[in-house]
Amino acid sequence: FQTTPAYGIWKAQRAVFGADYGMESVNYFAPKGEPVEEVPSFRRSNAHLPISEECKAVRTGVGVNEIHNFGKYLVEGAGSRDWLDYVMAGRIPKPGRVGLTPMLSPSGKLIGDFTVSCLDEDSFFLIASFSAQAYHMRWFVQHLPETGVNLRNVSTERVGFQIAGPDARKLLASAVMTDVSNTALPFLAVDQFDIGVCRAHIQRISYTGDLGYEIYVDQKDQVALYEALSQAGTEFQMKPFGMRAMMSLRLEKSFGAWMREYRPDYMPTEVGLERFVDYEKTTEFIGKTSVLRERETDPKRRLCTFLVDANDADVHGDEPIWLGDEVVGFATSGGFAHYVGESLALGFLPVSLIAEDREVEIEILGDRRKAVVKRKPLFDPQGIRMRT
Repeated sequence: FQTTPAYGIWKAQRAVFGADYGMESVNYFAPKGEPVEEVPSFRRSNAHLPISEECKAVRTGVGVNEIHNFGKYLVEGAGSRDWLDYVMAGRIPKPGRVGLTPMLSPSGKLIGDFTVSCLDEDSFFLIASFSAQAYHMRWFVQHLPETGVNLRNVSTERVGFQIAGPDARKLLASAVMTDVSNTALPFLAVDQFDIGVCRAHIQRISYTGDLGYEIYVDQKDQVALYEALSQAGTEFQMKPFGMRAMMSLRLEKSFGAWMREYRPDYMPTEVGLERFVDYEKTTEFIGKTSVLRERETDPKRRLCTFLVDANDADVHGDEPIWLGDEVVGFATSGGFAHYVGESLALGFLPVSLIAEDREVEIEILGDRRKAVVKRKPLFDPQGIRMRT
């Protein structure tokens, strides 16, 4: 397995690790007196309460989480913007801005879900699923022009942390000792800052759906970055959180995950990503003809959020969704959303059945549990926390 320089930091804090594409990553942190391992179970495990505390720390103060388990790519050169406009379906951001864009196959199906940061006019930083990096690199290389674009996979070279929660801006301001107000560093902005002895690039975005920042440095500076954040975070009682908490927090924002809600079987309109497709882009992009054709007809199914009347087990993924005696859809992922205190699921329903509070049943471990459709995220449905 691969590890990052921060591995020892987390191990000293009683991290329970998992793995993603061969990379050790923190699932959650075990409280003192509890075993530093999760007892396997199809039902809620001994990790349930510690994860709840981590989610609460993020939503009420500020949490820190390592962001090494994303695929990351540097795209540089005079032809970079034109090339990205071709391989990505969305709008490519201007310098100092961050954009979200799907990457499509010629048939219009999703083959990537990317964050694209424009560091300067000819330099871009791309982020996507860590487990898809080999596939994405093959796709990139197949479509690279002969000159004008330099591409490098920096997934393990550029690492760092995200800080998220209502106190995240205060912590960041203390660490960088410069203006990071909503005016100076607005939502979806990216800039360079000095943090301690580190030169970092910081982008204002967070998969938690809260006020948050992703902070990236060279691998050799990661421990120094953590020390600077930790020192600044003492005043704000910064707490670490793992990937299980991250997944819980994203559910209550109805955010999809790669290979769950977003996968090569689905078209953008089915999963709500059509808002990130630039249909009016004058340049040709891979899959454009297919998604323009798709836009002319309504999809037969769409992704929904479900509030589940679960017992001691939550939706995991691929469970059937019942309406009466008929299976009408399936869950893509789910779990317990600790801050809102509800069991949630994401999944597909036929468009004709989608309505607020539509009652269905989702089968969990052979038990059909009542579930109702929710058209808006349960946490901060207007996205105010992220944007202000």
